Amino acid sequence: MSSVEKIKKGLKEFGLEHRTEELLPLAKESIRMMVNQIPEEKIQIGGSKVGGCPDVPSDFSWPHTNDNRPLYFLCQLNLAEIKAYDTNSLLPVDGVLSFFYDAVEQPWGYDPKDHDGFKVFYFSQDTSSLNRMEIPVSLLEHGNIDSATLQFKNELTLPSWESPYSMYLEEILSEEEADSYRDFEYEWMEEDNLSMATHRIDGYPDAIQGDMYLECQLVTNGLYCGDSTGYDDPLRKELEAGATDWRLLLQFDTEDDLGLMWGDSGRLYYWIREEDCKNKQFDKAWVVLQCF
Repeated sequence: MSSVEKIKKGLKEFGLEHRTEELLPLAKESIRMMVNQIPEEKIQIGGSKVGGCPDVPSDFSWPHTNDNRPLYFLCQLNLAEIKAYDTNSLLPVDGVLSFFYDAVEQPWGYDPKDHDGFKVFYFSQDTSSLNRMEIPVSLLEHGNIDSATLQFKNELTLPSWESPYSMYLEEILSEEEADSYRDFEYEWMEEDNLSMATHRIDGYPDAIQGDMYLECQLVTNGLYCGDSTGYDDPLRKELEAGATDWRLLLQFDTEDDLGLMWGDSGRLYYWIREEDCKNKQFDKAWVVLQCF
């Protein structure tokens, strides 16, 4: 079943079939990622993968938090392998993106001070010049993330009601239909993804705890969002318009079989402003952790 057919089926199930033609234009293509657990030695250097050891340039220094705790290597994306699926032209056409995170402390991303708990690196070198780097021994004390290759496919996503894009939904749906859409979002779409982890690039996120667009915009401008402080700050009004500049760079789900667990079966979301992504400034990415 195609992703369009799946969305149509879900909308019908929640009594929104008559709004399908108005809602589908809001859908945004994403790149869904599926894992295939495989021994590290069988994975080609520079290929898209989860866990194991990262493939990095010879002068690469392993990233640490400010208190000198090494970050975990999560995954790497070979952008040449992804190019055919990047229908929104978000990413560079070649090179490797490498994602790291403090899987021990697991920062939530609502505090500007969380900035040292994650890193995204872009390696523009030809993959033949990369080397597989051993994981710091201290990380192995907490358990390793098992290696797996990645496969890709395109999948349509719809915006969450708790996002800046809800304004378009409000124009289309009545109050009763809005309740049905929220049920569709939180029950049907989540149930549809329970059978396998939902890793994706771009598109709309599968949010668990509300809007992340505004959170990223406020936190990266120095406002604390662990409570109402940042949201009540006078600067919010000035900053809010920039919330839609943010794009979902990577949604990284809990994957028990590989040793990936974020909070209580939650997800990591790597975000980046579209302009920063175009300029390959991946050091400006931000991470949000949400869980059930």
